Amino acid sequence: MSPVESGPVAVLHHVDDYVELLYDDIPEKIKGSALILQLARNPDNLLELARNEALLSALSRVLREEWKRSIELSTNIVYTFFCFSTYNEFHPVIIQYKIGSLCMDVIDYELKRYDQWKEKVEGKKSILTPDKSELPKSRIPEPKRRPKSGTWAVADVNLQKSRSLVSSYHEELCSASDECLSKSDEEQLKRKLKTLSKRQEQLLRVAFYMLLNIADNVKVEEKMHKKEIVGLLIGAMERHSNIDLLILIVSFLQKLSIFVENKNSMASRAIIEKLAPLLDSSNADLVNVTLKLLFNLTFDTKLRNKMIKLGLLPKFIQFTSDEKHINLAMKILYHLSMDDRVKLMFTQSDCVKLLTDMLLLNVNAESGGSTDVLLALCVNLAWCERAAHQMAAEGRLRELLARAFRYCNSVLMKLVRNLSHHPQNKPLFLEFVGDIAGAVTSGETSEEFHIECMGTLSNILNPENIDIYAVVERYNLIPCIMKILDPESGSSEELLLEGVVMAGAVAAESRAAGALVRAGAGPALVVALRTHQADDEHVLQTVFAFRQLLSHPKAAEHLVSQTEAPAYLIDLMQDKNAEIRKMCDSCLDIISQMQNEWAARIKVERFRCHNGQWLSVVETLGAEGGAGDAADDLPPYLSAEYLTTHRLATSDSQTSINDDSDSLSGEVDLNRVEARNSSEEHKGELFTSTDGSSGKLSDIDGPTSDIVLFT
Repeated sequence: MSPVESGPVAVLHHVDDYVELLYDDIPEKIKGSALILQLARNPDNLLELARNEALLSALSRVLREEWKRSIELSTNIVYTFFCFSTYNEFHPVIIQYKIGSLCMDVIDYELKRYDQWKEKVEGKKSILTPDKSELPKSRIPEPKRRPKSGTWAVADVNLQKSRSLVSSYHEELCSASDECLSKSDEEQLKRKLKTLSKRQEQLLRVAFYMLLNIADNVKVEEKMHKKEIVGLLIGAMERHSNIDLLILIVSFLQKLSIFVENKNSMASRAIIEKLAPLLDSSNADLVNVTLKLLFNLTFDTKLRNKMIKLGLLPKFIQFTSDEKHINLAMKILYHLSMDDRVKLMFTQSDCVKLLTDMLLLNVNAESGGSTDVLLALCVNLAWCERAAHQMAAEGRLRELLARAFRYCNSVLMKLVRNLSHHPQNKPLFLEFVGDIAGAVTSGETSEEFHIECMGTLSNILNPENIDIYAVVERYNLIPCIMKILDPESGSSEELLLEGVVMAGAVAAESRAAGALVRAGAGPALVVALRTHQADDEHVLQTVFAFRQLLSHPKAAEHLVSQTEAPAYLIDLMQDKNAEIRKMCDSCLDIISQMQNEWAARIKVERFRCHNGQWLSVVETLGAEGGAGDAADDLPPYLSAEYLTTHRLATSDSQTSINDDSDSLSGEVDLNRVEARNSSEEHKGELFTSTDGSSGKLSDIDGPTSDIVLFT
């Protein structure tokens, strides 16, 4: 873009003469500003021009006082300061003369004036004319110069005459009457509107570009936000005829969108509705920058929902087949897939199958970038049962497992684990049980891959379809589990949790449960429970393992008589987590039916738990009234001495787990996992955060760490 017309070549040594022209009439000012712009467009001249205070002061004064009278003059001056803005060293010059604030005022006025032209030409009801009051005069001192000829009085008279002769270029449009316009007049006005709008778009483009350059300074960007820069940008987006201006506006919005204040301002102005038509553009650069802005906006849940309502999901899916936009499209789809309702929408076409096939073609030992995002997207979609079935069908499960084992890709194995979560897919895993169990006991893979293999094996160990004891014996799983549960082994928390989960899965079969008990799994589980009492998930899975062991008489007898598990279960009856309380009640029901001393104690403790408030009132009244009935020597609840001896506490803490200030759930707000028992399906973990009410474990570790905002 160059608003400079052909004319004389500017010379740096004559810059003072060009400054003199800025004090003459409008034509001379346009000529002088054009010559100065020629000098500014040469980077070698910028340093010398920046040192000329008279030049900068004159340019800023003329722009402030005369910008309404000539759009060409305004464009030349703003373009000159834009040349300075391309280098950070000259940004203080622009800030000193308040050019940024002035440009925003110019943009606001021009946008309002364009609306007025458009309303007039289209024959609609006239809107209010923008305020024509002059902007505040520059407070920068201006050097006084005597006119080249004549006196000051004559110069003032000539200036007034020139201003009266030069009318505003839009007056004809504004003064035209709808009643007296013929068809030829209307066509003429439309042509003038088109011509003037092009000239105006040049000014808008160079002004926005200059503001974009100086917005590198955060403080300057904050000032722009206060002056509603977002509103100006969105207001200028209606000019779809100028692709270059649209690209610049969307790029500016993309830069602003990384701050939540600007993002909220965009949301309040229906930014998604404004961006949706741009995705249909034939210009690849415009589509690409629009996708970048939409990706930044997908971090907001409400804006993601609005994209879905506007039907943008099929467009994003379509862009996955375009090499120019596939990376951005995958990132946007990944964010959209975090909503369970959207996961189901992916299955309404062949999208899931295409994504899986694309993954199989691209996964290798050196895969990264867009492949990681694609893999993360598939991991999310695998939580939808219908999508998981489409992924695993037609031999794709075999291919996924083959590549997972070949490259030891832990994220790909996480995808397989999510697929194994659904009952519909579990029969497909029967032929791969040996491979997965062998990977669990081999110890030759990374810990992350080992964890995913253990989780997958725990999901598919179903006593109805698999001889669990045969798998345990053949692949020597009991020593592997006990090694993980051993406190001295130094296992990580995630690996220890998977060991507890696998112990619960193996205990579903009576012979395998007996082998676990003989190997010392009961005391090991109690130690793990005591060590991780603040982790609700770990506590729930440990109690479930107790429940599995208690379902077999011999294992139950050993667990009740040889370990402290019943005392811990009694103490967990009052836990804040509803799922933990439910699982504890199930375990205590089994223990109370056994012929042992715990039956009476469980009955008394349950009475105390359900009538705790009434008992506290009775004890308070008894303490105030006297010693009470001495003949009543029956213990109302479990002795305090026993609970003190067996309280659930770590080695450095003596606080009982019954204390409300230190329960198993603690103060952490974790997603509640569903109990894995014989009548319920095992729950794995999500690759990304899900709704807390879904009862699924969140796991945000993965390729998403490479996904950042576009800046």
